[in-house]
Amino acid sequence: MNKIRSFNNATEFQGLFGISNGTRRNKILLALLKSKEVWRWCREHGNYDLLGISSMAELKQVVINKIIDAGRNENLAYEVVLGKYVYYSGIYETDEYRGVPEDGTIGFVRYYNHERQDVFKKKAGRFYTQLIEETSIGKALPQQVKVFLAEEFCMDWQVYVQGSLPEFNLHVDDNFEKIYSREACEGDFHSCMTGRGLHSFYSDAVKAKAAYLTNKNDKVIARAVIYTAAKDEDGKVWRLCERQYSSDSNEILKRALVDSLIQDNQIDGYKFVGADCGNSRGFVDNEGNSLNCKRFTISCDLDWGDYLSYQDSFKWYNMDDNVAYNYYDCDYQYRLDTTNGEIEDEESAYDEYHDRDVADTVTVYYHGSEMSCDSEDLDDFEDYDGDWIHYEDILECPYCSGRFLDPEYYPRDEHSHSDLLNENFCCDDCKNQAELEFKKTNWFYCDFDKEYFEDSDELTTYHAWNKEKGIYEEKTIRKKVVDLYVDCEILHKHGNEIYDQINEQTKLPFGFEAEQEQEVEEETLIAV
Repeated sequence: MNKIRSFNNATEFQGLFGISNGTRRNKILLALLKSKEVWRWCREHGNYDLLGISSMAELKQVVINKIIDAGRNENLAYEVVLGKYVYYSGIYETDEYRGVPEDGTIGFVRYYNHERQDVFKKKAGRFYTQLIEETSIGKALPQQVKVFLAEEFCMDWQVYVQGSLPEFNLHVDDNFEKIYSREACEGDFHSCMTGRGLHSFYSDAVKAKAAYLTNKNDKVIARAVIYTAAKDEDGKVWRLCERQYSSDSNEILKRALVDSLIQDNQIDGYKFVGADCGNSRGFVDNEGNSLNCKRFTISCDLDWGDYLSYQDSFKWYNMDDNVAYNYYDCDYQYRLDTTNGEIEDEESAYDEYHDRDVADTVTVYYHGSEMSCDSEDLDDFEDYDGDWIHYEDILECPYCSGRFLDPEYYPRDEHSHSDLLNENFCCDDCKNQAELEFKKTNWFYCDFDKEYFEDSDELTTYHAWNKEKGIYEEKTIRKKVVDLYVDCEILHKHGNEIYDQINEQTKLPFGFEAEQEQEVEEETLIAV
């Protein structure tokens, strides 16, 4: 039996929704109960379970089950497997990874987009909201409920992804010898510095900590180095993690190490997982925001003959000032990105882009990778916010003609891509405006819902009363809701016509009573 939540008196209502009983919870439950869209959905589907919910746990389970049932019943073609639940979508689908990104990013969901025919990852909460809004019940839910469900999903998803990893312990100490020992590491780390005996560089030449995960056998399964006193150009000190390696190059283990360090408040930023060793500025903060615009330095006391472990980021070194830089255009004397185990003297600069020795180089970016290029031969590059970016990597926004970097090579949120238009835009505003203009030109406007619909067959007309003009105007409305709104007395039917307002005294559309009086008068005259 369907039960609608009812109250005997104000005291009982106050007990469930009163301010003293968990304000946010109350607002969410009350928003559900007061939502006209939810009431309409319940009436249309003949099921009122949503209106009898009185706890957050019940809300979560009941709504999730209804979203799954709606997706199945509404013939959404693709399965989206997220933990223990199987949702349905007309656009998205999960593959053999079951939503877990290859790089192990815990706060994201991996999915296949059938419209774009490619694999993407998106922030878990945002993906979940878009997924449930494909269903009729998802569209009907008030925003407070959708936010609550997205928050719950993010927490559950983090537990699920972490649970797919082997058991591990986090260590942050000075044991660089262990993390660079072949015997102490589980499997192949594919690191050219492992087993070379060059680990003393980190304890002798720089301020750093060893960060690593061990399994139940005390074997290292992931490791990194934390530079504990990196400074940006403003003098702010950062704890930056980089050189993440793992057993058999497992990206999920690398990400698990980073996430563990963040949760344990050990770092302020990290080299984003998947960045190639040539990208010296590929750091992000703990929220995932790019630090590419930052110029970092570390103190480095390295002399001729000292052990040197290969450096990915702080690879430009000034021996006189004892400073290593993560950017090329600095006052450096030697490079530290060498596998020889010690400083090498440099007589010329190397142009990585053109693969030749030159007199002087500058830092450039090509397809997302940082490299050096002849300072006298920059024809393939453009100045973009102070960096030299390859012209192929700079796109023009199809709406405002502004420039932005190709998301394929420069990591950023997917929000600038329009699935409708299959184009990239520089920002959400441009994307939304372009989609709106496209819909205005190619789709059909529904006056009642104030939305555009792709198929005109979804719409019909009704008569909307214009009080100022004293006339009815023809407007559009979705066909499938007309009968429901008539039953709810939101709309009114007279003959075969639909009206939004009528004369409450005569129960007829405005003006019809005058017509009837005229008909009666004409009949009387004829009779006479």
